[in-house]
Amino acid sequence: MASDPEAGGGLSAATGWGAGGDPVETVLLKTASLTSATKSQVRAGSVPSYWWVNHKQTYRQETDGGYIWSPKANANGARNVTYDNLSRCQRGDVVFSYANGRISQLGLVETAAITATKPPEFGSAGENWSQEGWLVRVNWQPLRQALVPQTFFELLQPLLPERHSPISTSTGRGNQGVYLAGLNESLGLLLLQLIEEHADPAVRVHLVVLAEEGEYTAALLDDMQRLREVPSSTERDALTKARLGQGLFRHRVSELEPACRVTGLARQEFLVASHIKPWRDCDNSERLSGANGLLLSPHVDKLFDRHWISFDSGGELIWQHEAAGEALRCWGIEGANLIRPFSREQEAFLSAHREALRY
Repeated sequence: MASDPEAGGGLSAATGWGAGGDPVETVLLKTASLTSATKSQVRAGSVPSYWWVNHKQTYRQETDGGYIWSPKANANGARNVTYDNLSRCQRGDVVFSYANGRISQLGLVETAAITATKPPEFGSAGENWSQEGWLVRVNWQPLRQALVPQTFFELLQPLLPERHSPISTSTGRGNQGVYLAGLNESLGLLLLQLIEEHADPAVRVHLVVLAEEGEYTAALLDDMQRLREVPSSTERDALTKARLGQGLFRHRVSELEPACRVTGLARQEFLVASHIKPWRDCDNSERLSGANGLLLSPHVDKLFDRHWISFDSGGELIWQHEAAGEALRCWGIEGANLIRPFSREQEAFLSAHREALRY
């Protein structure tokens, strides 16, 4: 690794970041605007750790399954720092998925490591690995196009770890002797910046949505537990199906809403029945009211459910936070698909939704 800040100072024109100067200073300048947003949005109150996983052999199994896994020791029984790193992961940490020379997915840690046997879907991969290992649940988000770190090696090189680097500090090629590498904050933020500029402009929105999906899953489990206390089995069944986005609630919403108000998609099997007034804040009648719901395309539902977007009384799509506008632009969405005016009952729920719109 180059220790002289002047070494490799001429940055490749392919990066679009200019040429010359101190690479570390360049990194700090380019990532400064992202730092506060990432710290506050990904995990409120604390700074996330950044990890880089090299999982060429098991990339598909791990990203499809929503996890990373490693044995607890090498085949000879020796400790491996990059395996031990799984036990250091905490909820909200950011993980970069690297395989075949590319970062193709961005992930957020959902749960701390647990002891787990080698996943059966690995098949013949890692035949010499021990069966006992660490498993960390990760919520993965595919990038719109892969980022090739070697393309930006002159920027990355000064910030790579001196030991257990995920890519070679001299060539920029993947280091398959390292499974999960810990990254310093500057390198983590630089990678997010590069992904935002060259692979996925909505990366900041993805991070927030991934974090909130973890919270949504926890809330769902809590609510299912609470529903066991509802005395009427008929009402309990209807509420359970409503909480899972099926059954009576979805049917009632579809009677009022024939299509997604943003994308215009009318195929019901591809739409989500989204509550306007949050489930947790409703009484049982409101939870099953068709007027308290919209049928939305899944990516739109994520923004609506978390109050990034809303609708005015005339049905127009509205938002305030620049991150929401950024996501909509990336998806090619310019406004609402005006199907019909909202009913008086729908408007009563929407007025409160608008008051909670993110700024």
